[in-house]
Amino acid sequence: MRRSFSVLPVLAVFSAGSAWAAELDRAEMRTSTVPVPSWSVVGSVSPTFTDNALFSRDGRKSDAYYEPDVSVRLDGYLTNDLSYRLYARAQYEAFATEKDGNAAIARLGGRLTENWNGWRFSAIYENRYDFDGVYRDLAFISHDVMGSVARDFQVNNVTLSPLLLLTYRFSDLAEARRWRFDAVLGIEVKLDSKWSIVSAPLFEAYWFTGGLNSGREDQLYSADIGLKYNFASNLSLTTTVLYEARTSNVPLRHYRDLRIGPRLDFAF
Repeated sequence: MRRSFSVLPVLAVFSAGSAWAAELDRAEMRTSTVPVPSWSVVGSVSPTFTDNALFSRDGRKSDAYYEPDVSVRLDGYLTNDLSYRLYARAQYEAFATEKDGNAAIARLGGRLTENWNGWRFSAIYENRYDFDGVYRDLAFISHDVMGSVARDFQVNNVTLSPLLLLTYRFSDLAEARRWRFDAVLGIEVKLDSKWSIVSAPLFEAYWFTGGLNSGREDQLYSADIGLKYNFASNLSLTTTVLYEARTSNVPLRHYRDLRIGPRLDFAF
C-alpha cells in the first residue's frame, strides 16, 4: 500500500510536476485585479497515463488515473498592493487498476501577497489533511507555512514566470515533518490567440526532520512540454508529456516516472 504510515515510500506522493502543481500553482501566485472581494471556483480535471503508478524504484507498474482538483476562493485587497486569498481545496488520484496508489488531499488555507515593482512576495498557511484511498482513511494532518517570490517577464510572445517557494511542514506524523524548497520556471509561448506551447521545468529539495525520516534528503527534477488550447479566458485544455526523477540519500526512494495526458482547466 502507498500509505502515509508507510512513511519512507509514500511521502513521494503528490510531490510535484503537472499532476500536483497544487502546492506550487503558478496561476495562484499571480494576483488578479479585483476592486472588491470576490468568490470563484477554480480547478482542473486530468486523466493521465503513468508508467510508475506507485512511485517505485523496482517493480514498476503502468496505469491510468483520474485526478480532479477543485478550489473555492475568496480574493480581495487590503491595500492597492496587498492582496489576500482564503481558500478550500480538494483533490485526489483514483487509479484504474493499482488501487494502492489511490490518495487524496484536502486543504484550508490563506495567503497574503505584496506586489512590489512587479515582484510578488507571498506568505501562505495551509491546514492539510492527507488520506489513504479517495478520502477513505485519514493518514496525517499537517500545517504548512510557506514563503514565496514570483514574477512574470514578457518577451514578445513568450511569458516567463519564475517562482521560488520555501515550506516547513508541522505534522502529527513525525515522518512527514520537513523543509521543502521549490524552484519552477513557467514558460508559455503564444502561437496565436488560441494556441500556446507551455512548459514548467521544476526542481524540488526536501530535508526531513522527524521520526524514521530524520536526516533523509531528497531531490526531485521534472521537465515537461505541452500544447495548450484556450476555449475562452476561463477554460483551456492542455496535453502534456512530463518526465520526473527523484534521488535521495535513502537509495530505495529513487524513482523515475513518465506521465502523459490532457488537463482541462476552468475558472468561474
